[in-house]
Amino acid sequence: MRTSEKAALHDPFSWQYTPVSTQRHMPLREAALLACYHLRLLNWWLFLLLSLSFLGFGGLVWLQLHAGGSQGLSNAIELSRFVMEPGAGLLAGMLASSLIVGDPLLEVVMATRAGLYQVVNWRSGLAFFVLLLCSAAYLAWSLENGISYARQQSPLFLLLVWLSPVLVMGTLGLFGSLATHNAALGMAIATIPLAGAFFLQAKLLPIQATHPFIIPYTYWGEQDARDWWTNRLALLGIALALAIWNWWLLRREERLLGNFH
Repeated sequence: MRTSEKAALHDPFSWQYTPVSTQRHMPLREAALLACYHLRLLNWWLFLLLSLSFLGFGGLVWLQLHAGGSQGLSNAIELSRFVMEPGAGLLAGMLASSLIVGDPLLEVVMATRAGLYQVVNWRSGLAFFVLLLCSAAYLAWSLENGISYARQQSPLFLLLVWLSPVLVMGTLGLFGSLATHNAALGMAIATIPLAGAFFLQAKLLPIQATHPFIIPYTYWGEQDARDWWTNRLALLGIALALAIWNWWLLRREERLLGNFH
């Protein structure tokens, strides 16, 4: 054995956890293998539950549409608004809370050269893509069947109806799981703002100052309100703040792993 190899074996700092950023462009085959790896480690039953949820809601909307009458159409519209706003947010919180918790840390850090932050990026991207795919399919189907989400609905409007609650509850679910090291508690923390909004709906709506922070604002029939766009932008700002907080928590975990090793 050469002298350098002996020195490396006896040097404890050479075995420390030090994620290395890849400077080269990742080949397509390597990216596909890495995506399959993360999909295999993620809870597959969550994605099955996601698909079944959209199918189930689609079936309920179809039944309401074929029930006939204005009441059936009104029920179908209300149900579709729930799916695209608070429902999608709940699913995002469920997926985000299980991105890293439950995966042994040693397996995570040995599987990547970029560290915990890159692992979460990969998995959140995959989960976001699956949720976006299911939501887009449901939205296209509902619009084809005459579901209206607002009097003047544009692609940007439809995007923000879905995106704002997804990002807020997703980042909150990830924060909850990182803070408590428990996926179920992370999911519970993500649902607190939504459950509180429904519980206090009669008290929140008369207070103008609370409108920017209400997640189910479209579902409550406020899609044509003057402050609807303010509500969407405020929720996106909250999601950005939570994402920065999560980034700090992940960097702290990496530093702790480095000190431990």
